[in-house]
Amino acid sequence: MASTLVDLEHPPYRNEGFCAALELAVAAGRELGPESAGRDAGLSERVQRAAILRLRAGATVNPGLLPLLAEGRFAEPGDDQPDADEVSRALAVPDVFCLISPPGATRAVTVLEIVREAAERGERVLLAAPTPPAVDAVLSRLPPGALVIRPDQPGAGPGSLADAAAGVQQRILARSQAAARSLEPWLGEPSPALGWLRRLTTALAEAAGARERADRAEAHRAATAAAARERLGAASRESAQAAETARVAAAQAADQVEQLTAGLRQAETSRLRRWRAPRLRRRLAEAVRSAAAARSRSFNTMSLYELRLRQLTQEVQQDSTVRMAADRSAFAEVAARRALESAERAAHHLTRLLPDALTPASPAGPASSLAGPASSPAGPASLADAASLADAASPAVSASRALTDVASWTADPAGLAALAERCHELEPVLRARGGLLREWRQRAARPSRQLHAELLRYADVVATTCLGAGRPEHGDLEFDLLILQDAARVPVPEALVALVRARRAVLVGETGRPPLRDPEVAGAWVAARCPSGADADELTALLTGSVFERVAARAPARNRAVTGW
Repeated sequence: MASTLVDLEHPPYRNEGFCAALELAVAAGRELGPESAGRDAGLSERVQRAAILRLRAGATVNPGLLPLLAEGRFAEPGDDQPDADEVSRALAVPDVFCLISPPGATRAVTVLEIVREAAERGERVLLAAPTPPAVDAVLSRLPPGALVIRPDQPGAGPGSLADAAAGVQQRILARSQAAARSLEPWLGEPSPALGWLRRLTTALAEAAGARERADRAEAHRAATAAAARERLGAASRESAQAAETARVAAAQAADQVEQLTAGLRQAETSRLRRWRAPRLRRRLAEAVRSAAAARSRSFNTMSLYELRLRQLTQEVQQDSTVRMAADRSAFAEVAARRALESAERAAHHLTRLLPDALTPASPAGPASSLAGPASSPAGPASLADAASLADAASPAVSASRALTDVASWTADPAGLAALAERCHELEPVLRARGGLLREWRQRAARPSRQLHAELLRYADVVATTCLGAGRPEHGDLEFDLLILQDAARVPVPEALVALVRARRAVLVGETGRPPLRDPEVAGAWVAARCPSGADADELTALLTGSVFERVAARAPARNRAVTGW
């Protein structure tokens, strides 16, 4: 935080003297009462002294808070809007704005508009008041949507930390229910998914054995058929030999016709050999007749061979030993197909359990959008249990890398074997993830204060009393805007508990109220107990006056607005 600067034109001890007067006012408040009656006086004094220490050290969210309270020095606005309405002016002031308004509907509407617009801007708002009823009066009129936390409200009523934490836990459980359901089949010993995986592995082994038996049966059938064909094929072999002899004779006769035709053509075109033409014609005519007879014999012998070959095939098929071997081969093939179909059915059951389980969950999945529509983008997605959620979701990242391999399996032995191998690799990962998610959901279902700190850190509006803002469990929180209701009833040390935690503040109150304490009683205490060197007038003003009167009396016109009178 930036250090508080001291104007050198003022006495160098001015701000330090103001802080010393604040400490004396805290001590006087403990002794004089009655504003501390009914409260935890020890805790109240501690939080006020802690706020004064932050103010003195310059550790306030607004670095100009000390000179503003001690000397009345207000920051210059970046964009002066003299004609804007009260809400716009209150949100535009860089340090403190005083809304002078009596209790009533006008004040309530103005405060609600300031809270609503600040929340819509994404600013974190601290709504404080001297007493819980004053806080409740504003909260009862806040529009729905923003995440509003009332940290000092006991029990589990609406707006309490317990109620908000229970709502977050319910949303976490609802958002993670689908993932938990998809991983449920992978849990148990053995799990349903592991059972299907084992059935797939067993079916693949049976299919491999059945296929091997089918291949042996087919080989035996082929050998038996070949032996029967050899035993029964004597006539067909004789016909085949006769058909081959006739084919050769027909081919030779055709060659002789071609040779004689070529010789006759040469003799007819040559004057020296023309005398040989008549004899060649006679021989060619005889050769043509012989070739026709050879072709006829070849056709007849081939037809006889084909007939006997068909007869042999029928005899082989009707042979008892061949029929027995064929039946065994057919039965083995059916058994192999059925074994493969069983493996395919197991694979289909197994893959129905995989897609949801392999879908990678965002580490902030169940914790996202917990803070409602007006929550900060970085809201309770960083809740304390988000680390456990990230651990539970991380195995899904590695599992998702195998999604393509698993989803593209084919219904053949190689594809099914690849599927089984990948599922064996994924099974321990998914089982571990399911166990982690189940354990995490069981923890999320139990009431816990673990979420309280994060809910306060990311709430849109935190509503509490002035002294409640300094409680140890949320004393390090910082806010963009403080709205201090009934500031005319809040002394400066008590208001300081909330002021040191906000970058800007809107003080709401009315002027003309009676002093917080009897001036005579306060003056008597100051006269009797004020140390030498202390500013008695400053101490008396802190004991009798409110923070609203102190700031409003010194605020320039741009830092004040009057409404509702």
